[in-house]
This record gives sequence, structure tokens and C-alpha cells, in this order.
Amino acid sequence: MSKHKNIFNKIFLIFLYLQPFLDVAAGILLHYNYGITISSIIRLLFMFLSSLYLISIIKNKNINIYLALLFTYFIIFGATTLMYKGIPAFTYEIKNMITTYYFVIILITLFKLYEDKTFDKKHLIIIYFIYLILVFIPNILNIGFNSYWHSKEGSSGWFLSANVVGSILSILLPVIIMNIKKIKLSYIIILVINLLVIFGIGTKVPVLSFIIVIGINILYYLISLIKKHNYKKLFILLIPIIFILTSTIIIIPKTSFYKNIVIHINYLEKKDNGNISMNHIIDHFIFSQRLTFEKKTRKAYVKSNITQKIFGIGYIENYGTDNIRLKTVEIDYFDILYRHGIIGFILFFIPVIYAIKSIIKNFKYKSYKKLNVILVICLIFLLALFQGHIFTSPSNGVFVALVLSLINSNRL
Repeated sequence: MSKHKNIFNKIFLIFLYLQPFLDVAAGILLHYNYGITISSIIRLLFMFLSSLYLISIIKNKNINIYLALLFTYFIIFGATTLMYKGIPAFTYEIKNMITTYYFVIILITLFKLYEDKTFDKKHLIIIYFIYLILVFIPNILNIGFNSYWHSKEGSSGWFLSANVVGSILSILLPVIIMNIKKIKLSYIIILVINLLVIFGIGTKVPVLSFIIVIGINILYYLISLIKKHNYKKLFILLIPIIFILTSTIIIIPKTSFYKNIVIHINYLEKKDNGNISMNHIIDHFIFSQRLTFEKKTRKAYVKSNITQKIFGIGYIENYGTDNIRLKTVEIDYFDILYRHGIIGFILFFIPVIYAIKSIIKNFKYKSYKKLNVILVICLIFLLALFQGHIFTSPSNGVFVALVLSLINSNRL
């Protein structure tokens, strides 16, 4: 089994390095209105290979039972799609189902792979930098894709989705920080590029995640210096911190992130004659109208028959009517529940619950590593709520599964 694990470990490492380039390839092809991409095919093949690895190499009874139940659900979901929506909707529904459950297969695979295998954390730092460069260079050259289709500002480099690349940078940031032992010029360069990228993308998540993660780490370090009565070092550190804060306050109004907030406020004032309520603030600024989308999808779910409530209404709402909707809620928990019903929701979160229970049981981190491990776990589940596409996007799902697996085996 060790030999097979070594082979799969090498395959996964190659696949991991391919991630930013697969996203760029998908971004370029979809930007120019091509259909299925080579990225989708490669990811589908890896999902198939992972399933084969679990069934034929790992041969764990509980995993095999779970996979049997999951694949049975897939068949039922496909059958209900044919029953209520017919052949025209079948391909679209199955494609989205596979996309959603991609994370589950990869999570189980990596949990088993890194039970007794090491992972060189420098790979994550390199991949993080690759993502930064593939946003930074196009944006500097002004040849990147717009983060938004209209109105708002920002560019996501050669990535189609600003939210996806922003989420990856957010999730990996605490992992990068906890593995920096000395301040080097290369790390300072990465920090500067990181700031330019996250403020240039124009979305809220990477900026707020950066502020939270860096802020908590700085606060933790300052408190530790006070506890050690190391006031000299504390005073020396306060000078660059004050400089950085002052510079940030001056620079932020010139960024896409800030301009988009102003654009959004102006839009709401014009739309509602200046009456911006607390509901507007929560729905628009915190959830980016996801609560509005959830309400509409909830109505479709409530109106559905008992079979669809159990197995899901799928990704085409109100099929066969004049009110067809393809827009997902973009809150992972609701999307999984409504699209895949009670059974699909339970099957999706069984491995996630197992992963968290296992992490709590095996948790051995101390000091600042413990802080950042808790931060990354909190970020994963909060981003799944406030932004979505954390569990349900293969691009994000691979890194979420990897990080959780490495936390579980205490290898971060």
C-alpha cells in the first residue's frame, strides 16, 4: 500500500501545481465563450482516479459503504432529474452535481493519503505565489479580466472568478504565515504583491480576510512581547506598524475595493431614495444579496414535491415555467440543501463532520501555529456562509481538503 500511496502522492502533487494553470485555462476559454474546458476534463479524471484509489487501494469498509451510498444518491438524483425535467436538463444537472460533490471525494482521499505521508509546506508557498503572479502581471499590464461584468471596478488577472481566486488566497494566508520563521526579502516582496492583488481584485473577502489574519497575528505577537516584558522590541515594532496603518489609510480610498463600496452605497441611495435600512446593510454589504437569492430559492424548494425535498430540486429552478432561474444562492450550506435535498445534504456533510471530529481528536498545535490553524478553519466555514463556492467549487475544494487533511495529521 505504501508504494501505491507514494505514486498517488506524486500524482496529487503534480495536480496541485496544475491548479492555478487549470483555473487560468478555464478563465481564458470561458471568457471567450467556449464550453467545456480541458480544466474540467483533468479535474474529472482526477476525481475518478481518487475514487479508484479509495476503492481499490485503501479498501476501508466504512469508506466503501459511504461511497456506495453516495453513488446510489447520484443515480437517484439523475433519475429524478429525468423524471421531472427530462433529457434537456440532464447534462446541466449532472455536471453541477459532480462539481458540488468533488470536494467530498477529494477530502476523503487526502485524509487517507496524509495519515502517514509527509507534505513539504514549501509547495503551498510556491503555489500561493503563482496565484498572486497570475493576477498581478495581467493587472499591471492592464490585460486582466474584469472582476465584475458591469458597474464595479477591479480585475482578477486571468482568472474568470474574482471570488474563487480571492478565496484561495484567503484560505492559504494563515498557512503561509504560520510557516514563516524569518523575515526575508522574498517574503516582503510577496507581501507587497499580495496587498496590490487583494486591493486590486475589488472584492471584499480577500481584503477583510487579510486584515483579520494579519491583525490577529500582530496582536498575538504584541501581547506575547508584553507578557515577556520585552518592551524594547515592542517599541521598535510599533513604529513600522504605525507607518503601515497610516499608509493603508491613505492608500485604501484609491483602491478598487474602496471604490466598489462607494459605488454600492450610491446605487442603494438612488434605488431607495437614500433610505438604507439595516436589512440593506446586511443583505447587500455583508451577504452581497445572497439572502435575497436564498429567499427565492427557498420558495422554489418549499413548493417542490416530497421527492425533490428529499433528493433536491437541482440547479434549474421552476423548470418548465416562465420563471426559470439558474442563479445559485452562493451560500454553500443552502445551495447543498436546496439543490440536493435532505439526503444529499446529509451525505455531503458526513465526511466534513468526521474531518472536524478527527481534527479535534488529533489536535496537537501550540502557540501561534494553533492560532493560525484555528483561523484557517474558521475562515473556511465563514467563507462558505458569507461568500460560498468554498465547498462547492473544485478550485477551492482541493485546497480546503488539503488544508484540513494536513491539520488533521499535524503536518502544517
